[in-house]
Amino acid sequence: MSKEGELWRAASEVAKSTKLAIMTTADASGMPHAAWMNLLADSVMEEVICITAPNTQKIANLRANPQAEWMISSPTMETVVYLSGPTEILSDDEARKYWNSMPGKSQAYYRRYCDEDDPDKFCILRTKVTRVVYCRPPGYHKTVVHEITPEAAE
Repeated sequence: MSKEGELWRAASEVAKSTKLAIMTTADASGMPHAAWMNLLADSVMEEVICITAPNTQKIANLRANPQAEWMISSPTMETVVYLSGPTEILSDDEARKYWNSMPGKSQAYYRRYCDEDDPDKFCILRTKVTRVVYCRPPGYHKTVVHEITPEAAE
């Protein structure tokens, strides 16, 4: 599927305009865990970045099962976009690059775990988006807007 068309543009507008979303992970046995997260996504929707504390359930889940899904909504919650794909825990220079670009770190919830401005004390997560789903009334019909199949990714 190509990254064009009316639904792609609508989905990308929602993704780039929000800074808060729900991230869902699952442990090795499939038990889900959802959490509100500050995020950084742009209209290209190739990746989603977030910061979290290293001792959270989502980190334990990602170590066992590196797949995640993001649920992002428009301000009215009338439109929902799902971004999903493999998620990795970044480190070193790559993590610092994203740390420096993340807005609103001083007010983020993860600062309750540690008040230092040191990326080495946190986990920077990157979801490489392989699937984009657009959902909007009537009937909240879900439409796959973009998907990279495992065969195409190779």
